[in-house]
Amino acid sequence: MLRAPRATTTVALVLSLVIATLAAACVGPTPPPTADPSAPPSTAGVAATVPPPDPALPGRSTDEVARLTVDALQSYWRAALPADLGRPWRDVATIAPVHVDDPAAPAPPCAAKAADLRGNAFYCPAADAVVWDADELLPQLRDRFGPAGVVVVLAHEFGHAVQTRTGVDEAQRADPAAHPTILLEAMSDCYAGAVIRHLVDATAAGGPVDLPMRATERDAALRALVTFRDPLGTLAADTTAHGNAFDRLSAVEDGYDTGPAACAGMTLADREFTQRRFGSAADRARNGDLPLDRLVPAVSGDARTWFDGLVAAGGTAGWKAPDPRPAPPCPDAGPQGPVAYCAADGGVVTDLAALGELQKRSGDFAGATLIVSRYALAARAAAGRSATGYDAGRSAVCLAGAWTARLVDPAGGFGLSPGDLDEAVAVLLDEDWAETDAVGTVDPADNGFERLGHYRRGFDGGPGACGL
Repeated sequence: MLRAPRATTTVALVLSLVIATLAAACVGPTPPPTADPSAPPSTAGVAATVPPPDPALPGRSTDEVARLTVDALQSYWRAALPADLGRPWRDVATIAPVHVDDPAAPAPPCAAKAADLRGNAFYCPAADAVVWDADELLPQLRDRFGPAGVVVVLAHEFGHAVQTRTGVDEAQRADPAAHPTILLEAMSDCYAGAVIRHLVDATAAGGPVDLPMRATERDAALRALVTFRDPLGTLAADTTAHGNAFDRLSAVEDGYDTGPAACAGMTLADREFTQRRFGSAADRARNGDLPLDRLVPAVSGDARTWFDGLVAAGGTAGWKAPDPRPAPPCPDAGPQGPVAYCAADGGVVTDLAALGELQKRSGDFAGATLIVSRYALAARAAAGRSATGYDAGRSAVCLAGAWTARLVDPAGGFGLSPGDLDEAVAVLLDEDWAETDAVGTVDPADNGFERLGHYRRGFDGGPGACGL
């Protein structure tokens, strides 16, 4: 996580990638592991600590779920493209599930042989075709994340078809520097978010819905997309970059909240991508993770300094955030998780064993996010704000995001390592701990999607957006 200061390097986003008529627009991000979907992730930041959702659409095969998804996507865009973007929708001409395990399977559109599609999905503008691995990729997504995993992947690929129909292909050929791969992938993630919102709204309306999408399925869709994040250390300028988990889910949430028009308007000028290189060989060797005995003092020390200044700037002089302590526990703190704010004495209490287990599952910055959220409650109390109630919990998550944003490109001191933001995403999707208040209560209406939104509000808007 924490790394030494490095010189800032500006990388020109001048890419030679061309979405030509002979190539697929999206060859797909890194697929989920095929060996054992239930095994712990080997790369930090995978939100995999929550069991797969209960089986949905019983009696429906994965192929049937894919067909229902394609039908829903064609139907959605027939209405949404003219209504939101003023363009007519032409149904995607070729829908091609590929049986990669069949040696006699014919070559799919835009690929030499069926086996080339293993673990992949893409849209090919030359054939106006959405193509996917029907033997491994979609069945694994269905097993791990329910139908929502199938929906989000196919919705992303249909997003590339939207780009073709709205002139993005031509714009990219004319000015590739303004349309790098990662921007086009963010646009497609955003379009997928708009589709998810449509399905959520249709489900909430109570009518017959072939693909029910409630809060549980919505979070499952986010978890599925997390598995397709870029490998650690990939730069945004890489011609194969699709985005880290934070950037990809941010794009999904933007489409969900604001609709297709916002997706179509995305540019490099209004979108920051947070992927960075490793700061040192030592940081790379440990995959960006600090040992717990270094993590806790480093994070708490920086958080104390930041919150001291924040509280003082708000007009409260003399408060100093406390050092974290492993004991004694706080009896009135309620279920706050591995780190708790103790309102009785203003302390921050860490359960080092539980933090260690969390770090094994999700990486060091998952624990860092919880530590900072508890200091946020301490700062609220010091500033005369309440540390209890739903608003206090939302503010704590928001302030954790605001603290984190300054570490992306720090002016000095330490900064984020590749994967840290993905680890924050993991704990926010999987657990409500960062949003608990001083007595362990949390808004039951908030799920992973909402927690990520609170975190982004602070990340993008700073502490002033968090009520402190």
